[in-house]
Amino acid sequence: MNGKVYVWRQEPKNTFTKTQAKEKRKLKEWKADPSCRAIGKGAFQNNTKLKRVILPENVKEVGIQSFENTALRNVEMTAVESVQREAFRSCSHLKGVFVPSTVNFIGKEAFAQCRNLKEVEIAKSCGCSEIIEQTFQDCESLTAVTLPDSLKKIGDRAFYKCKALETIVLPTGLKEIGTQAFYQTGLTSLTLPDGLQLIGDSAFLKCNQLKYVLIPESVNKIEKWAFHGCNRLQVLEIRHDLKDIGPWIINKAARIRCRKGGTVDRYCREGGLTAEYIEE
Repeated sequence: MNGKVYVWRQEPKNTFTKTQAKEKRKLKEWKADPSCRAIGKGAFQNNTKLKRVILPENVKEVGIQSFENTALRNVEMTAVESVQREAFRSCSHLKGVFVPSTVNFIGKEAFAQCRNLKEVEIAKSCGCSEIIEQTFQDCESLTAVTLPDSLKKIGDRAFYKCKALETIVLPTGLKEIGTQAFYQTGLTSLTLPDGLQLIGDSAFLKCNQLKYVLIPESVNKIEKWAFHGCNRLQVLEIRHDLKDIGPWIINKAARIRCRKGGTVDRYCREGGLTAEYIEE
């Protein structure tokens, strides 16, 4: 590569379009012009040459499917506010992503199927309150994730089949973990934050490396199969009288550690599960 950075010159509406991108289809590196505000829908979709993208502070939106299935290895987002759905889906050469604090929305499947993506850092001060459904689905090489302090919800299948993901720090403000959010991940340990209220249907189904999980007293609902299929899980500890519990939250081989005579104890007896009592 000759080291040149190619710059797009402004066209109406300050959006870089798919038509304009066709003129740049042989470039390996592209930088948006200072007057560009948004990358349009599908602009660089399926471009097999593009390896590096620089989005200066004037670029506020990365559009739907704008870089889907490209050869991107590096993307620099300086002051982007919105990453729309499928924006970087199936970028199989992308290994690391930094999401700046300016971002307040990340769309469905924005980074899904990036099979070599290893590290995602979302700035702690980022304004995102939700990791929307399927955002990182099938990122099978993902090992490191930093989540923002503002996060309230991890959506359905957000980290579905992220098989290399062994650890994750969940922010203290998290309230909800959605359906199959961590299905078949490689989590070896799990610390659920105080303040969490809902653990969704099959949220940790088939997380086969988990051995022990403590449910914080703030949780008021665990939906069906939440920890089912976790074949190495030995103990699920629930110290409070959780009233809303779905069927088969664990395998029969595991135990639920709870208070004798409480609602969780009754749940175990009615469901044929093994209860282990907490010493008072």
